[in-house]
Amino acid sequence: MAAAAPVAVKAGTEEGTIDIATFEKILQENPASIMLIDVRDPDEFSAGHFKTAVNMPTEMLEGKIETLPSEKPIVFVCSTGARSGEAYYMLQDIRPELKEVYYLEAEITFEKDGAYTIKKPAS
Repeated sequence: MAAAAPVAVKAGTEEGTIDIATFEKILQENPASIMLIDVRDPDEFSAGHFKTAVNMPTEMLEGKIETLPSEKPIVFVCSTGARSGEAYYMLQDIRPELKEVYYLEAEITFEKDGAYTIKKPAS
């Protein structure tokens, strides 16, 4: 199988965020092009998540940061953007050499069947 082509990630308006429309396009067209990390608790993850997401709760993340890939963009997600933002800043502190790191600042509702709804956070 050929390696996924690099993806152009469009940043969102806040530092570290990924543009929601860009994120949804990547999920639909080339989800393997990013390392998608869901930082919610395992019980939340098992209730519904993005198909290609890896569950790595924020409290476990620090011990695994050195194992994260540098060859593709990393995107953190949670249900509101709070914990994924925390993960983003933790990664900035521990591995500042990783430049393509983002988090999704959005309210996400996951369904057990893999369906999801992404809404911009109320400002």
